[in-house]
Amino acid sequence: MTKTSDFEWDDAKDQSNQRKHGIPFPLAQFAFLDELRVILEDMDHSDDEKRYYCLGKVAGGIMTVRFTYRKTKIRILAERKTNI
Repeated sequence: MTKTSDFEWDDAKDQSNQRKHGIPFPLAQFAFLDELRVILEDMDHSDDEKRYYCLGKVAGGIMTVRFTYRKTKIRILAERKTNI
């Protein structure tokens, strides 16, 4: 999996997140394709820039992706998956 033109992330943060949660950021992109996804504002971490959560179904589970908008890109900051 590779980055699409609509997404970006820090590669070191992706590696760190994979070690912690076992899920790569490229997989997190698919949460945004879920037609029933939910976008919520992250009120606790929105001091310098607005941050959001995308909750969407990916690979048999619900992915929670924390992100922000930077220019024309969705910047993925963190993610976790819950199996359903």
